[in-house]
Amino acid sequence: MIIVNIMGGLGNQMFQYAAAKHLSIINTTTLKIDALHFGKLTSNKEHVFQLDCFSITAPQALKDEIRKYKTKKSRLGYILDLIRRTWTANASHGKLDLLYEEPDGSEFKHGFLELGPDKYLIGYFNSYKYFTPIRNILIEEYTPKKDISIKAKEIIRQIENTNSISVHIRRGDYVDDPNVRKGVEGIITDGYYRNAIESLSDRVVNPHFFIFSNDMGWVTDNFKIPFKVTYVDINSPQRGFEDLWIMSRCKHNITAGGSTFSWWAAYLNQNTEKIVVRTETISNDLKYNHPEDYFPPEWEIAAS
Repeated sequence: MIIVNIMGGLGNQMFQYAAAKHLSIINTTTLKIDALHFGKLTSNKEHVFQLDCFSITAPQALKDEIRKYKTKKSRLGYILDLIRRTWTANASHGKLDLLYEEPDGSEFKHGFLELGPDKYLIGYFNSYKYFTPIRNILIEEYTPKKDISIKAKEIIRQIENTNSISVHIRRGDYVDDPNVRKGVEGIITDGYYRNAIESLSDRVVNPHFFIFSNDMGWVTDNFKIPFKVTYVDINSPQRGFEDLWIMSRCKHNITAGGSTFSWWAAYLNQNTEKIVVRTETISNDLKYNHPEDYFPPEWEIAAS
């Protein structure tokens, strides 16, 4: 059995599930999720558990199943674990071998897909390389479980009848949290969005931009473009899954740097002729800046 710990925003939840799903398929084993401690592990309280709003097939693991993989350890236990990890990178016994915690940094970990069929996974797994072979399965499972709202259906009708381009402008912690802001300064800029919009408007006839943001008041006051625009402001953060789904239905996508939310909207877009625009880099912190692992190679770069 594979059990994956779920934490963070919706995009991160989807990365965690996708990586675990592929690992379970490789090993022909059952996949379950662990969201029991989601609130404690997710510091940004706007981020709520929404993975189950999609048609995922993995159920919540039972407490006894989780306990098998993830036992509480005394301080001595942690010291012994550290000694074991230092002494050998490939120990072959004990419960400690059942727990896989992603090493620090967001680069693709090449050994992940060889972990075997009996693991509890902790990490973010922010790379398309963990699950690209099962993209069609993920498209199916990342479909809303219940009927979407009437307002959402109306927006999708407009999207389907225009040369629609989604634009995700993330603010929130990108602006308000000094630590987060430091990581993205100079990457996700006004210039980036305007360069991306200019690039697409040169190639798309009569483009219609659908703008999504967690700070729509700021966007409507400060972000004006000379094209047809619809500001999509119909959902609270607690219904972010619906916004992500709407974005994925656009014909083209402009993503927001390292935002996993708009990453998934673009990845799930099934338009075979889609153009996806992304930033050149992800983060000013080198250990989290691995665009070659994060962005699919066909996505296009717009300068910041």
